[in-house]
Amino acid sequence: MADITVTAASVKPGEQGTKLTRVLYGDTITQGKSVYKDATDSNKYKLADADVAASALAEGVAMTPGISGDYGFIATEGLVNMGATLVVGQTYCVSTTAGGVCPLSDLASGDYVRILGQATTAALLDLFPCGGETAKA
Repeated sequence: MADITVTAASVKPGEQGTKLTRVLYGDTITQGKSVYKDATDSNKYKLADADVAASALAEGVAMTPGISGDYGFIATEGLVNMGATLVVGQTYCVSTTAGGVCPLSDLASGDYVRILGQATTAALLDLFPCGGETAKA
């Protein structure tokens, strides 16, 4: 898989209307990583992974770094500067690398498809997490 290469210091909301949520981290998290809420661990946010049904259900992308037990902010909707070079029009998803983000076309049979959003420019992802309930056929 070819995950996007993120420069963490460049990750930031792409507009004033980007929805941010304060969460409790349950992993070491860096900016630009996809995260999900672990209902079995006090609703802490951990790195999303397309290999596992429960952890594939990313709710957003980390905007702040932290370690387990720290509070941070994640973007859950709106434009996000991913700190990476994106392909305009490409759909991006949770990858099989914990916290990774990859193009939809990189997922294989058996991977859980959780769409994160679509690139509107070479830097901005229009974030709208959806899907992920079933494995890709």
